[in-house]
Amino acid sequence: MSAATVPPPDKVLRKLFWRLLFRGRAAQQMGAQKTRRQIGLGASLVLYALIGIMPAVFARNADSFVFASILHGFTFMFASLSLASNAGTMLFMKEEAEILLHRPVTPQQMLRAKCSVLAGFALLLALALNLAGFIAGLGTTGATWRFVPAHLFSTALLMLFSAASIVLVYNACLKWLGRDRFDSLLASLQSLLAVLMVISGQIMPRLMMSETFKHADQAGGWFLALPPTWFGALDALLGGSALSMSVLWLPALLAVVVTAGTCWLALEKLGDAYGRGLMSLNEAAGSSPKGVSTPRGRWLAAAVRFPPLSWWLRDPVEREAFKLTVAYLLRDREVKMRLYPGIAPMLIMPLFMTFSGRPGGAGEPAVMLQGIATCFLGVVPLQAMMFLACSEQWRASAFFHAAPLPHWTPLFHGSRKAVLACLAFPALLLQTLIMCVVRQSAAPLVLSLPAVLFLPSFSLITGIVGQWLPLAKPSEEVKNSASGCLMLAGTMIAAGAVGGLAAWMWHIGHFAGFLLLEAIIMLGAAALMKHLMRDTPWLAPTE
Repeated sequence: MSAATVPPPDKVLRKLFWRLLFRGRAAQQMGAQKTRRQIGLGASLVLYALIGIMPAVFARNADSFVFASILHGFTFMFASLSLASNAGTMLFMKEEAEILLHRPVTPQQMLRAKCSVLAGFALLLALALNLAGFIAGLGTTGATWRFVPAHLFSTALLMLFSAASIVLVYNACLKWLGRDRFDSLLASLQSLLAVLMVISGQIMPRLMMSETFKHADQAGGWFLALPPTWFGALDALLGGSALSMSVLWLPALLAVVVTAGTCWLALEKLGDAYGRGLMSLNEAAGSSPKGVSTPRGRWLAAAVRFPPLSWWLRDPVEREAFKLTVAYLLRDREVKMRLYPGIAPMLIMPLFMTFSGRPGGAGEPAVMLQGIATCFLGVVPLQAMMFLACSEQWRASAFFHAAPLPHWTPLFHGSRKAVLACLAFPALLLQTLIMCVVRQSAAPLVLSLPAVLFLPSFSLITGIVGQWLPLAKPSEEVKNSASGCLMLAGTMIAAGAVGGLAAWMWHIGHFAGFLLLEAIIMLGAAALMKHLMRDTPWLAPTE
């Protein structure tokens, strides 16, 4: 092959990372995974297109600047949430450094290729989200035919700004905090981004309904602090608006200048930190930090030997599976990056349901909201178990089959008990205490009892679908599981129904009888699910 036919490294890297994003990293069952990912992407695009109808409703009698700002607000919220959920995995895969950085590829080239792929992926979702907006925007006040190409350009610029901002934050943390802190901080940053997007989703509709935003006649003041305003002004400046062009040039200039500055800082100024950080993530974990002479996990090994954990974990296999799962929940970067951003919105949404009522309210609607919000956490153990079934090191699960174990169920029960002890019950307790303070009542404390009764039973659901082993599937499985989505939806509906029924029984004075009946039903359901799991045989490990 001649030198003229060799494609440039940047093009090859972009093609490689794009395939990894949509096909996954496991070579096994590549065709099936590719098909599932394509179906999942198509469903996501359809969903985003339907969501995009909501801001299109506000196009009537609105100025093109106001409407474009609303569109960019929705785009910044929804597309950036998907971008944030994929950025950490795309940017910091340790195996890539072992392969690519030994070749004539610079870290800056890798970073630019990954950033362009992330921005392209976000733009794909953004275009679906803005599909209705492209048409509705032509009917806004002052808009011309140039609105469509102007909005297309500003949307692409917004997605580039979003991708560069996330890369900038990660590179800055990696440069100044170091590898040890960054491992934990990465999951915290993604969880925080997910929470902020959920909060924005609750605030944005209220903001759009406010008279201040609907009748904005200038693009200054506190509006200049909002990135969607910058890109909305760029739309209006290029596509036409009833506003004076003199009030649009400053926010439009901010859209271009801030995006360019963010890209320069993320890809050039701090680009060298990415290469050093990616290599440091590969360093052997054998070197303990300064001053640490004792092995990690001693406190956990001691805790399981004493009550109440020793009573709960009588089976030695369950006990070891419990310790393994807790260690992954607290220390493994990959698990934390996938798990905590995924369950963070589930912890925030019930609080929004509680805040939607009046503080201190004791009426039937307030009690109903409290009951439903408390039981909303029933999906947390199920979602955690789905995430913990997958790992990048899934091939190591073959050792479970080589060990002299009579069945796979002790491994499952040990892991689910770790999820209940470390995630589900602490989250329920924290949420209940917050509700008690907000409502200035002890009612949420009592209304949380139905969740205490059904959480252990709900955590068994993943085990009746089929054999469940900790960390035993490729990570792509959790992203492309249709059965998992159905289980989450069904569990959410069931948990909400239990919470609503409990609140109603509280209102009519039969709450104690309801708790007794629920306890009997849940004990019977748990016994039945455990019996079904014992009849599920071992499966041969995936080759």
